[in-house]
Amino acid sequence: MKIYRTYVSTAGVPLIRYNMKRINIFIIFWVLTGSILLIISFHFRRQSDAIVAQVEPEKIAVSFQKPVKIKAMYVMPGQEVMKGELLMELERPDLLYDINVVSNQMNSVLQEKSMVMDNIDAQIQLAKLESLSETKEIEEEISLMKARLKQTKDIISSFEAMDAESKERVREQTNLTELKIQVLERQKDQILSIYNQKIRQLEDRKNNEMDIYDLRQERLQQEENLLTQEITYLQNYAPISGTIGDIFAQEGELISPYETILSIYERHPKIIKAYMNERNRYELNVNDEVWVESSNRKYRITGKVMEIGSRITSYPARLLIDQEMRFWGQEIFVEIPPDNQFLNGEKVFVRLK
Repeated sequence: MKIYRTYVSTAGVPLIRYNMKRINIFIIFWVLTGSILLIISFHFRRQSDAIVAQVEPEKIAVSFQKPVKIKAMYVMPGQEVMKGELLMELERPDLLYDINVVSNQMNSVLQEKSMVMDNIDAQIQLAKLESLSETKEIEEEISLMKARLKQTKDIISSFEAMDAESKERVREQTNLTELKIQVLERQKDQILSIYNQKIRQLEDRKNNEMDIYDLRQERLQQEENLLTQEITYLQNYAPISGTIGDIFAQEGELISPYETILSIYERHPKIIKAYMNERNRYELNVNDEVWVESSNRKYRITGKVMEIGSRITSYPARLLIDQEMRFWGQEIFVEIPPDNQFLNGEKVFVRLK
């Protein structure tokens, strides 16, 4: 009995396995490539649907209206400071001089005011004395005439046998005396009226002069108070809690008016500045609530639209994907809670709720 053996060649097996491996790698490559493209497309689709924005830090520039000299600087760029913390000490070479000038002007006004008031008071007193003197002479003359008139009437009444002619002469004399008395009383009233009018005019003048000097004194006092208050500003304290930005001066340097000495950035930004692309339309109104989310991490909070701009402006470079392509949009300002975790200048997206 013959036995036949069958031999199966295995020379082609490694080649088949190699080809299958290449096919699998090729399939996996295209699956991954497709997934990546899908993710990228979805990502950019989400970005295109959202309103791109940037967290706006509140920046305070510290400067002065007068030239100052840096006496001491207690902070450095990037340093965290608390509200009320001492930042620097300054010197104002002209401040003490200005205070002395205003103080001297104040003393001059007070002295001049006192002299003018004393002069007017003296004129008023003199007018009263003159009025009293002139009216007193008339009153004495009137009193003398009244006494003589009474005496004459008493004599007439005591002589009953006096003839009619004599009585008539006495009566005429009596009437004349009474007329003189009336004239003197009118003269007295006229003198009193003239001096009273003069005294009123002097008192009015005194009040007007008083008001003028009071206004000058008040203005100088306000100026002196402002200068004195500026002394307190020579010790400059942080107006907010935040981070020191740039420092543009050093100790001993003389700074010109309105020149920025240093800047402070608010620690927690409260405003989002967004841009609605001019090609898209969004149903957005003031006081609407929106989502504000970070562009590079999983964090979002609720914001409130506080203002919608009335003009189209270009996107800042920070918000452009391609620096060669310019985009334009309408500005929107969104208020966010102060306890947020966004960073100053961080790129975010604003989405409608």
